[in-house]
Amino acid sequence: MPWNARPIALAVALFVAASAHAQDADPTAAATGPHGTSQLQLSEGRYDAVGYAAVQPLGAAALAVSPDLPAESYAEITALDSGRTILVRIAETSEAPGAIAAISAGAANQLGIPSDRLAPVRIRAVRPSSEDQAALRSAGAAQQRIDSPPALLRALRLQLPPRPEPSAPLPPPPSQPDPTVDVIPHRQAADVEPPKPRPVTKPVALKPAHGRYLVQVAALSSSARATALAQKLHGFVKAGGGLYRVHLGPFATEAAAERARAEAVRAGFGDARRTSVR
Repeated sequence: MPWNARPIALAVALFVAASAHAQDADPTAAATGPHGTSQLQLSEGRYDAVGYAAVQPLGAAALAVSPDLPAESYAEITALDSGRTILVRIAETSEAPGAIAAISAGAANQLGIPSDRLAPVRIRAVRPSSEDQAALRSAGAAQQRIDSPPALLRALRLQLPPRPEPSAPLPPPPSQPDPTVDVIPHRQAADVEPPKPRPVTKPVALKPAHGRYLVQVAALSSSARATALAQKLHGFVKAGGGLYRVHLGPFATEAAAERARAEAVRAGFGDARRTSVR
């Protein structure tokens, strides 16, 4: 087990001591989670990791991508700088280079953490209430969690590994002078025909798409999975920012795009949203 994902016995002990006054107001707080609406999973609840989270363009919903937690599960994320805690839905099981998870811009905004650098967090798997699950599946926000107490935050920060250094850009290739070639003119034989120029193959022009409204169904980190989903939905894939976004459309009217979005939600893609062609 990675050292930064081992049980945090000291942190839990400090949390119990520091939040004794909160239990008087809410007797379920210590047993069921920060807000009393989440419980540790019996099978997955042992996952409790401290590390760094990266922010990826996954949309405004509270989503996360984790290499350790299964898709469509749920987790609580605590920002170790402020103690703010939110509930997220795990959108995909995938690697997050240099981090223990990648979170959406919407989740980062709820946590109040910057999107341009790695942020220290604690992530633990939970089983939220049915109301919170429904809110997250519909791209809404779960009930507000109470902030983690300072004593717990200090203990959790001690578990942080060194912050990963950003990857240094590759140096440009050294400039080299153009090679000098001695051209010796020679007379071409009269009976030898000069080589015919190779015909230039014109690129195939794509049929221009009509309409300015799109529906984004999903944002995946796997090109193969995104392509397979786009073929299934008769859509297309647009790559960018390390993700492959599956789109439907374009549609001529906003109403047509909204109908397509509603159909995608009914088909199980709760994060489907309308965008426009730029």
